[in-house]
Amino acid sequence: MKPLNADARARLSYLSESHACSYSTSGSEHDSLSYLIHEFFENEYELGKSTLHPNSDDDSDSDTKSGSADRARQSADEIRKLLKQRNKCDPFRLQLYSNVEEAVEALAPFKLNRSCVNRAVMSRLREKGYDSGLCKARWEGSKGLSPGNYEYIDVMQIAVDGKKERYIVDVYFTAESEVAGPTDEYQTVLSALPEMVLARQEEMRPVLRILADEAKRSLKHRGLSLPPWRKKQFLIAKWLGPYRRTTNPVPASLGLAPAGSDVKCRAVGFAVPQLHRQ
Repeated sequence: MKPLNADARARLSYLSESHACSYSTSGSEHDSLSYLIHEFFENEYELGKSTLHPNSDDDSDSDTKSGSADRARQSADEIRKLLKQRNKCDPFRLQLYSNVEEAVEALAPFKLNRSCVNRAVMSRLREKGYDSGLCKARWEGSKGLSPGNYEYIDVMQIAVDGKKERYIVDVYFTAESEVAGPTDEYQTVLSALPEMVLARQEEMRPVLRILADEAKRSLKHRGLSLPPWRKKQFLIAKWLGPYRRTTNPVPASLGLAPAGSDVKCRAVGFAVPQLHRQ
């Protein structure tokens, strides 16, 4: 890798100073420096690509139908390799996935908003002995990135070498990946996603890149513009950006669920009235 020039180093320094998480909530804060560095290099890569090939486009109209289908199948195979096959080869992840699935099924008869479901699943996992937490990501807008916020679950495991391994658990990942009027190719990619995502951070990044690229192609094919929340930077901010982690079984300020649900998030997740399968 070539050393960064003065301009690049200056921009990286500015990035690390200006993207600090600036909101308050319960739990510990994780201002991931690795996220900031990865975001910087993502931007550098995209900038370099557009400079070297100003007229090129990944989703060129010159793609043949068969070529697009082949690419989509390759993307789907890569996602399966990252999210499904590795789970099957890892006893810890296999058991964790089973426990998450069990918790979600227990919630099925009730009517809960997403935040309540996430907190309930997190609480049930902690009852089973997992070091699980509710991760609250929120980021400010910047060049090329719209502001936003998102919640998901994570589980920490002590690896054989004593280091902690972080697993991202998202019950709603597939629903979050859907787009309007998807092409057959994008449906092929979506079909590769498991019902719920359980992955290490380093496995999430290539999956998010694939989904962002394929969503862009699908929307362009339908004559639709790419919304800010489908951009690669936005997806990375949702699942790999700075976050606050809480293990509280009860929200800091207990309140009513959104209108129409008529339910409160209670202390522990299963004495509460339906999981919206979106």
